[in-house]
Amino acid sequence: MTIVHIGPPHLPVLYTLGGATERRIREVAAQQAAAGSRVIVYSADQETKTETYRGAEIRSLHCQRQGLLRAAEFLMKSLRDARSVAPDIIHFHALPEGAAFARIFARGLSAKTVLSFDYFVFRRGKENPFFPWYRRALKSFTSLLPVSDYCRQESASYWSIPADRMRVLYNGVSLQQFTPDSRAAAERRAAIGLTDEFVLLYVGRVCEQKGTDLLVDAYAQLRAEGRRVRLVVAGPIGQFGHEGSHSITDKLQQHDGIYLGPVDEAILPSVYNMADLFVLPTRTCEMFGMAAIEAQACGRPVVCSNHGGLPEVVNAASGLLFRTGDVDDLARQIRTLMDDPALQQRFSAAAVVNARRFAWETISSDLALVYGQA
Repeated sequence: MTIVHIGPPHLPVLYTLGGATERRIREVAAQQAAAGSRVIVYSADQETKTETYRGAEIRSLHCQRQGLLRAAEFLMKSLRDARSVAPDIIHFHALPEGAAFARIFARGLSAKTVLSFDYFVFRRGKENPFFPWYRRALKSFTSLLPVSDYCRQESASYWSIPADRMRVLYNGVSLQQFTPDSRAAAERRAAIGLTDEFVLLYVGRVCEQKGTDLLVDAYAQLRAEGRRVRLVVAGPIGQFGHEGSHSITDKLQQHDGIYLGPVDEAILPSVYNMADLFVLPTRTCEMFGMAAIEAQACGRPVVCSNHGGLPEVVNAASGLLFRTGDVDDLARQIRTLMDDPALQQRFSAAAVVNARRFAWETISSDLALVYGQA
């Protein structure tokens, strides 16, 4: 089978400082190549080039425009080039225009079109005057693959698409890359100056939507109680690709917390391993929570908001849920684990088991069934 992946044009597919969609494309493509398929991935970048990633061919295309025009430019260039490889499947990622553009720029191809998406409000959704066009465009895909059941239900309601037209395809985790590692934990702690404090960790975009400010406030409460606790935050300011400072990171550092900025994927497992507890306090629009799965794969218990797709990826044995947006309840759940080392150890062991459900090998097998049905 020949498979083409066309990802969102915001970040290069091989970007290593974050981006769940880009990681999904890389991991799925590598699994498919290992299974014997010819796999070509199109990526928007600063220059046009071709390289290989674990058996998959990455074709980077130079795109000059920004915003929606960049998406249109990238789709047009990708689909025109894809005609030369005659794919069986064209798998779009977060590009709701994909199937409609394929009919124009890949005319004559018999490829089935699949769309994976991590958020259901495409292109401003109902605020966009072209909302009816997008609703028709979505329905023209052979398969629609929301990233969680929560995302599926919200999509069905928002776009008036029958829920049975969609099939959940979770994001996953590399169990070879993310695994418990006490030595890496000790080395990373030493590298950033941590000693025997109880370490809270957040990995992701630093913003109010993700609740990073809420976590800093809960951390400040715990510090005010005299607890030996340190909060470490890793991730970009606002959006992937952005760096700098923010009022949230300023407040974090006022309370002796540590801001690492965006962390390269090569050292990310050691960052998870150095933590005693991983916290994901998202307020809104959390469709899955890849960082929560990666943390669990490293044996880290999780405290997260009872919101969106998070209850699908953190079970009652591996973590605790708090009331979304409630800083006092967040601090309470953190205290529960800080004060009960035995419970923390049980959660740690269960987290590793829970993460196995989301191994990329399993996700790729599920996707192969979707392709077969298409």
